[in-house]
Amino acid sequence: MHKQTLSRLALSVLVLTGATAAQAADPVQWTLGSGGNGHYYLYVDNNVTWQDALAAASTMTWAGLQGHLATITSAGEDNFAGATAAGGRLAWIAASDDGHEGSWTWRAGPENGQALTYFNWSPGEPNNCCNGENYVHLNWGAGGSWNDHGGPGNSGQVNGFLVEFGAPVPEPTSALLSALGLGALVVRRRLQSR
Repeated sequence: MHKQTLSRLALSVLVLTGATAAQAADPVQWTLGSGGNGHYYLYVDNNVTWQDALAAASTMTWAGLQGHLATITSAGEDNFAGATAAGGRLAWIAASDDGHEGSWTWRAGPENGQALTYFNWSPGEPNNCCNGENYVHLNWGAGGSWNDHGGPGNSGQVNGFLVEFGAPVPEPTSALLSALGLGALVVRRRLQSR
């Protein structure tokens, strides 16, 4: 089989079986002690379109954490994600202007729907080349800079992608549980008094 076909087949198996990222490789953590956010990042070495990367990343879990296509919100995170996690290889991230040319937003993670407040475009980018480029990959140029690619003009563009695993959802506090219980009791008494 052709290498690209095998890579896509491996990704399909990973997605369809609900396999976790730990089965593919171990993510690296951007530790709080080094100024990071405590999240884990995994470079997936499958040549896929941005849309396939977005879908695959959302199905991945690791150590009880839900994955999503990475959102890069600072220079420190960009450096860690591009150089350390992706090892300098081209990698799709969750930024896109698809549907709203020139209006770049995050399409995954806790920043989903928010405008980019940090970006690291290569000189002359984003340029919407070739009848439309709507998705972002990092490590395009010097310093791990970004490029817009994919979309109608480059629909065959495939890369690896970067998955980010954030902190788990915190357990409800006992004060919150008490307030909810008290609220339910009040509603119950009002219903009984009718």
